[in-house]
Amino acid sequence: MVVSFLILTLVVGIYFSRKITSFRQYAIGDKQFATATLVATVLATAYGGGGLIRSVQQVHNLGLYWIILTLLAGFDLYIISRLALYMGRFMYHLSMPETMGSVYGKYPRMITALSGICDAIAMIAAQISAMSLSINMCLDGVSPRAITIVVSLILILYSSFGGIRAVVFTDLLQFITFTVIIPILAWFIFKSTGKSILEIIPFLQSQEKFQFSRLFHFDTNLVAMGCLLLSFLMGYIEPPTMQRIYMSANSIQARKVFFYSTLFSFIITIFIILIGLFVFVSAPELSVPAIWGHIMANVPPIFKGMVCISLLAMAMSTADSKLNACAIMISHDMLKSIRGPKQPPYTHQLRLATWTSVIIGLLAMLLTFYCNDLLNLLKLSLDFSLPIATAPFVLAVLGFRGTSRTALIGMVTGILSILAWNQWIEPTTGINGSFICMLANGIAMMAAHYLFKQPDGAGWVQPLTDDASR
Repeated sequence: MVVSFLILTLVVGIYFSRKITSFRQYAIGDKQFATATLVATVLATAYGGGGLIRSVQQVHNLGLYWIILTLLAGFDLYIISRLALYMGRFMYHLSMPETMGSVYGKYPRMITALSGICDAIAMIAAQISAMSLSINMCLDGVSPRAITIVVSLILILYSSFGGIRAVVFTDLLQFITFTVIIPILAWFIFKSTGKSILEIIPFLQSQEKFQFSRLFHFDTNLVAMGCLLLSFLMGYIEPPTMQRIYMSANSIQARKVFFYSTLFSFIITIFIILIGLFVFVSAPELSVPAIWGHIMANVPPIFKGMVCISLLAMAMSTADSKLNACAIMISHDMLKSIRGPKQPPYTHQLRLATWTSVIIGLLAMLLTFYCNDLLNLLKLSLDFSLPIATAPFVLAVLGFRGTSRTALIGMVTGILSILAWNQWIEPTTGINGSFICMLANGIAMMAAHYLFKQPDGAGWVQPLTDDASR
């Protein structure tokens, strides 16, 4: 069953890899994707296998804290839908670093690309770790590492050689797969509890971790959850997600794509939360590492393969989008920044993108041998993206036109802030500082802009709300 799914994924990827004749097609396609197709690829990218595994574990472990965090974090895509309305003048760009370069110059563009690449490698590594965990949990008698390598090579193959069209249509297949399987899994775990809904609700209300009085008790955990929530809300303002805006026909379609994605994301999230709740009801004393073993023991044997397919589909659909974004950032943004705008187009740009994607995928595989903790990899990706590029990008979209010096001051402030935070504050408090360091970046930019003399043209302009007005 798993082998058939992988073969089907490879066939779909190869089929839609045809007729790639230009780098623009490789990067954003023909900008004629249906809204439903873009919604599917946004959600497939947003929901990774690591996220499913981690969310179920943390609902069981942290209770109402994690449930509220997850539900509120669902507005991250809505924030992007509002931001998309102001991206009219940038809709013909190929990447988020290109937009940064058009406003702040080549050095901020290069730094944005580098931070995006590091962010993507951490997230690809998380998805590869999730694939290994899912195979280990669901399939007996096979080597998790060997199957994980095979799966990783498959997604590297179609995402490297097929460009964004291969990624989008494999994402569509993978999205349909896991959205069908997750509700069925929730139903099986509910049946395993042996209780009705009327019995489950009072049981949960009697547990301390599911009581609202505990939720609003001010302590370090509440502050840590609040900071993590703010990081999650801004965390999708990163190159792979922004690429879906550039793939849209115009900013109006982009807004619709992310608005509809927000609505569907809540449905998916509710089913994931229900899985964690039902596991807690059936076995409240489970340790975190034992949660998924309990799940596998309470589903029919034939459905274990379906759960494995779902986790693989979620992991692959996230990893392939990250790989494609990395290929664009290196072969487009880094290359153009190094060569300069006056140089003729590089004739082997498409080939460079292909092999870049292969190398990035292999680097991510190597990272999993040194770090395979899903929560640590998530925090690592946030540290690479939020404190460095998010604030300058949001300001640019909202109409701020600062100098390269202003952007660099903000970026350096963000980098130094997150390094200091991780060295001295997070080890003692457990509070993730990526959002706070993003604010430090933005404040430093505003201070630099208003304290130093600026050239003509720097300042605020009226953002365009539709690329037709460009």
